[in-house]
Amino acid sequence: MATIHIKLNHAVNGGTSPCEGKVRFIPLRRYNRGDTVIVPKPFEVTLADGEANATIIDTDAIGCWAVTELPGTPQEYTRYVQVPTTSGTLEYTDLIDVNPTTLLPAAVSAGPLLQIALAADAQAALAYSRTHPDTLVLYSEEASISAMTATVADIAAVRASAQTQANHASAAAVSAGTDAQTIAAAARTAAHNLTRVEDAANRITAIADAITTPGTPATPDEPTAPDETTDPTETEETATPAETTEMDPHSEEA
Repeated sequence: MATIHIKLNHAVNGGTSPCEGKVRFIPLRRYNRGDTVIVPKPFEVTLADGEANATIIDTDAIGCWAVTELPGTPQEYTRYVQVPTTSGTLEYTDLIDVNPTTLLPAAVSAGPLLQIALAADAQAALAYSRTHPDTLVLYSEEASISAMTATVADIAAVRASAQTQANHASAAAVSAGTDAQTIAAAARTAAHNLTRVEDAANRITAIADAITTPGTPATPDEPTAPDETTDPTETEETATPAETTEMDPHSEEA
């Protein structure tokens, strides 16, 4: 059951003053509870300083309430309102006025005719609603569910394809990284070998200069170590003329 808070004021000299009177509640329909017919009783609440609270059942069973305002004047005002199911307090001014015969909201029954259109699915309904905002568009729920299912399947397929491409890209990146490491290692090895070859070439050049320069005897105390890549036989054969050159001057002096 809901509690309705009512506040009524008189208009007095451009202002307001609280009403002293009553508010009458009359249910318009009976309702069944099992094999029993329930006949709600009308009742009244008295205004105190223009305000009152009324606890009433919701209108799901009785259709609506006829609320008659008796503000202490010969004039009476009657509203037909619906009361939602709630355990809280509702303001009297927030209740929806309805047509007591059709129970449709008064704003709808007094407004223009309702135009209804049928659409194949939700997408078609949305497109039609954008161009016809004053028309109620109905569509098949089953067709919409089928369309949504197909859309979800398409999204899943696209996602799977994207995941596969991402996996291939990751594998390619790993392979490229491995190849780059291999190439870098080979480059370092080649640079190291080139350095060793240059060192050996420098040592051979130094030996050749010492051999071909006259008057520069080779120092026996500091023999030049043959390079690992030089044939020992070639080194001995090259050194023999140097020794002969050193001995020739002594022979002439003798």
